[in-house]
Amino acid sequence: MKTKNYIALLLLVLISVKTLLVPVVYLDFELRKEYIIQNLCENRFKPQMNCNGHCYLAKKLQKVAEDNATKETQKQGQSLKKILEEVFDAEPTFSLEWAFLPLSSKSIYTFLTENSVSVSSSLFHPPTV
Repeated sequence: MKTKNYIALLLLVLISVKTLLVPVVYLDFELRKEYIIQNLCENRFKPQMNCNGHCYLAKKLQKVAEDNATKETQKQGQSLKKILEEVFDAEPTFSLEWAFLPLSSKSIYTFLTENSVSVSSSLFHPPTV
């Protein structure tokens, strides 16, 4: 019984990782702020800019956003590819063959008159009482 609870907790944590990624970046920044300001900040030699490591934080957040966008694009591309493969790789249910025969205007007229159905007489008539 306990193993099921542990497995459920593990799955919950794994699912939550993606949604908690941005807060983890902020937490990492706040916990290591002094180290980032002194060693990783691009503007550490320009104290008049008062950057205080925010350039580093902005780069990390931009990287996380780009990674998420790339993964989402790849997912959509894979799902589209799968759908297209399912649709176009299936066996054809019908075939269409064209016969190119020289037809004269008389044969076309004969074909149309013999195979036409009079729609107007069957649909457009006064109601019967």
